[in-house]
Amino acid sequence: MVMTVLMALGAVGAVLPLLGRRDHGGRVRWAHLVMAIVMAAMVVFGMDATIAIPASVALVVAALYVTGENSLRSPPRRSGPCVVDLTCMAVLLLLVPSIHTHSAAEAGAANAVHRHGVGLDPGLVVPVLLVAWIGLTLSMFHRSRSGRRATAGSLLMIIGMAPAVF
Repeated sequence: MVMTVLMALGAVGAVLPLLGRRDHGGRVRWAHLVMAIVMAAMVVFGMDATIAIPASVALVVAALYVTGENSLRSPPRRSGPCVVDLTCMAVLLLLVPSIHTHSAAEAGAANAVHRHGVGLDPGLVVPVLLVAWIGLTLSMFHRSRSGRRATAGSLLMIIGMAPAVF
């Protein structure tokens, strides 16, 4: 239940930067809608590989779409937070095999199957990615004044993705 509420907050965070603002380019608006749809799908259908993989692909395509935008219509400082959110969400969805399973026994088996020799443990990479996402969001807010709504939306999406750690 708590995970569902947190993911619902993430869906709200995805559309929050669009409320009351008219200076976003069309591509940024579409990207925020993609993030909202992905978060809503996570709320409705739960997290498993059938949702995570197509959602990650959609997020990466949206990030590429936003970065291909003409800089005259939307300066990079406006689309930067959006691209960071899209990319971090996509990576988180692909990194965490334990959120794709339904029980602790399945999670342990998934971790054992996905380990191929020496390498980084996804259990360690995910919290580091969330902390880096928070750092990038706050840094962009202080450096480029990306906007309070964009920062609040990003932070809500981070909260919505936080259950991936647990």
